[in-house]
Amino acid sequence: MAIPRTLEERLRSGKIVPFVGAGVSMAVRNKETDAPLFPSWKQLLERAAQRLEEEEKGADAQLVRSLLAIAKPDYLEAARRARDGLGSAVWVEFLKEQLDRLWEHVNDESLNLARAVWKLGSQLVITTNYDRVLHWACPQPNNYRSWDIEAPAEQVRALRTGVQHPTIWYLHGRIDNAANLILTPDGYRHLYPEAGEAENRYRAALATLRTLLASHSLLFIGFSLDDAYFGLQLHDVHEIFHGVPGPHYALVRAADQERIRALNVPVELVPFTDFGAPLLELVRTLGDLVPHPSAPASPAVPYDPRNPVFFVPYRPKRDQVIGREEALRRVRDQLTRGRRTAIGQVAAFQGLGGLGKTQLAVEYAYSYRDEYPQGVIWLNADQDLDAQLIKISDEARWIAPGSEHKDKLAVAQQRLRTSSNCLIIFDNLEDPQAIADYLPEPQAEPHILVTSRTEQPGFIPIPLDLLGDDLAMQLLLQEVGREPSSETEWQAAREIASTLGGLPLALELAGAYLCRRTVDWQHYYDLLHYNLRVALPSRFLEASFTQHEADLYSTLKIHERVFGEEPKLREILDLLTWSGPAPMSQSLLCALLDVAYPTELTNALSLGLTLRLLQQTPGDERYAIHRLVREVRREDVPLRERQNWAQDICRRIGDWFQERRQNFTDLPYFEAEIDHLRAWQEYAVDHAPQYASRLTWLLGYPPFHRGRIHEAQEWVEKALVFFEQMEDKDRELEAHLSNDLGSIHSALGKYQQALRDQEKALTIRQELFGERHPDTATSLNNVGGTYGDLGNHQRALEYKEKALVILRELLGDLHPTTVLCADNVARSLGNTGRRYDAFQLLEEFLHKLPTDHRHYPQLSRHRQQLLSSGLLRRGFRQPPRHSQSQRRKKKK
Repeated sequence: MAIPRTLEERLRSGKIVPFVGAGVSMAVRNKETDAPLFPSWKQLLERAAQRLEEEEKGADAQLVRSLLAIAKPDYLEAARRARDGLGSAVWVEFLKEQLDRLWEHVNDESLNLARAVWKLGSQLVITTNYDRVLHWACPQPNNYRSWDIEAPAEQVRALRTGVQHPTIWYLHGRIDNAANLILTPDGYRHLYPEAGEAENRYRAALATLRTLLASHSLLFIGFSLDDAYFGLQLHDVHEIFHGVPGPHYALVRAADQERIRALNVPVELVPFTDFGAPLLELVRTLGDLVPHPSAPASPAVPYDPRNPVFFVPYRPKRDQVIGREEALRRVRDQLTRGRRTAIGQVAAFQGLGGLGKTQLAVEYAYSYRDEYPQGVIWLNADQDLDAQLIKISDEARWIAPGSEHKDKLAVAQQRLRTSSNCLIIFDNLEDPQAIADYLPEPQAEPHILVTSRTEQPGFIPIPLDLLGDDLAMQLLLQEVGREPSSETEWQAAREIASTLGGLPLALELAGAYLCRRTVDWQHYYDLLHYNLRVALPSRFLEASFTQHEADLYSTLKIHERVFGEEPKLREILDLLTWSGPAPMSQSLLCALLDVAYPTELTNALSLGLTLRLLQQTPGDERYAIHRLVREVRREDVPLRERQNWAQDICRRIGDWFQERRQNFTDLPYFEAEIDHLRAWQEYAVDHAPQYASRLTWLLGYPPFHRGRIHEAQEWVEKALVFFEQMEDKDRELEAHLSNDLGSIHSALGKYQQALRDQEKALTIRQELFGERHPDTATSLNNVGGTYGDLGNHQRALEYKEKALVILRELLGDLHPTTVLCADNVARSLGNTGRRYDAFQLLEEFLHKLPTDHRHYPQLSRHRQQLLSSGLLRRGFRQPPRHSQSQRRKKKK
């Protein structure tokens, strides 16, 4: 973040006076609950309305709430109405209850922003707050001074001789004088009278303020034009600035810059990304520019290669880092107690772009800087290392700046390779050879941390996972700076977080967009699905802490070196890029990549998982590509330029699904991969039209097995349309389509249509394959079944028996298709009066089948039905055959 040069100069010359607003107090937290210790202006007035109700003044309470509910809430008027309604005594009592808090309740760490204000080089701090926060944070709490709104003697003395002790000027009053707080319009007019009004009360205060404005620069901290926490009208401050030279500065959230500029307030804006850690870090950075009172004018540090240095070119996010505590702990454990390598005590943050690897390295450097007495050295491994070392050499005063570059470089390289008790960070390392000449010598014992998008041999990887749903949501809300306003909006926010796949950069980009554009959550979710590039623009993240490339498409590109190590990984990523978003089974993955054994993919899958390019379903061998990597790679691997590859995939995916289409027991495996079949069916229409009909046809099997016959019919008829458009007709596919359309018509009771379709399929299959083929047998069985539906059971039996003979010969008696056909033959035997023959056929197969065969229960139930029919009471022997005359005699 760029700090204006004039602001730096004024800080160094002691001409900056901090002007603190409610944002500094709102940063203070309750030690017990971690909630804000003080209410915002809106909360204060809402509680005042509640107090009015408790005092049986409902009309006044309603009026206060109305003033808060309008588009531009009038806080000052609401305060006046609340004061008038409660009466002066109760109003003062109420303010004391809300604002007069005890130091014992404070989370000490939450005072850091107020403490940082005192390090800006000014003994005087002006505030419009009423509380004691600045007193609690004062570096000399027992030697500070405070001014109420007006302290004429002290203010005159200060203007003459300067402020000699830490002093807080409570410009709008302080809580221990609650009766005189400037909180209502009449109080504002006493201090800032309008044109023509007499300065009748606080003349000395206004004169002192204007004198300071003329001679110093004010730095506003904790003000925001549209933030409900503050609720003060910057228009009044604008009136104060009229005709004053300045320059004056305001630290403002980046999202508020445009609105504040539109007000034409004469202040220079210094943006920060958000409240909390970013604001604190900015104030600390400004404080670092202030000369220490004890620092001599000439350099105190002599030129010496042993000088420690803390060179980290980026700022920490501190408590704005979400979900990375475990990663920071693990890298610390590895560097201090973990396994050593030939390089030394090393660790690596690795994985796809956008995981926040660089920012985590920054956080580690700042968190543990005191553990490295010889300093922290940061080097961007993808840039000129020598030039960086020369710059560090100058800043650390390792050698006189007038020395030749080669001498500076030699000293810096020697320092880098021989120092212990220091931390060396190589950021964005791609090729390990780039740092080979800069690694430590055997006797040195530094800690080395690298960040990389690829695996780095010799460096112990620290797992850096994608954020889970809850943490992703937390980061998104933090970056947006506001919460959804309804359950519908909350659901849209959750969908946004889920869509971005837990990638921190993507969540930050989405948050920046929502923060800077007046668009609701649902509309942004729609935009995210409509145009990812428009929804995640990098320009809104210009204040990125690490100043790295914030363009998601550039960040997520995969380095070619990764594919050089594992060529199969490219094939896997390309396939998953264009397949459906659901995880793909290892079985289908192998089939589509034409791999015989899953072990051939083990290394590539492992690398993809390590780099977080792939995600594995817990407890299952199913893999998915990160959804944002998928979107980015679609631009790198366009199907229009890979027609032959697309055709091969369409053919292979058709083979895999066709093999599993017929049996209901295979339906779970079929449906688990249906997402990929749908995707490639859509691509086939444009990129592999010769396979469009086949893939469309296969999509009809799940609804057919589930009994959704009309839906299945739509798919088959759509497949027939694509079939008619084919230049080279696939006769085998034509038979499949006719056969299945016949099955659908049969299920719908249209038996004559079914018979025509199935006989057509039979004719084609006999022409293509002859009689001795499973498909021919299937058609014979289906034609027979339809004859049975039409009541011609003898004809049905002829077709089915012929099918059974073929299947037993080709597939054997244990094959599920053979067993099912045998059951069909048994039913036709029963329908023609030959139930004993049916029983015998079932017995024959049941004696051969294992009890866990999937059709065993079906045949067993059929056998039991025959036994219970009463026609087999004579036992299991074949009943004797008698002539008609013999049967009559026996009957008599």
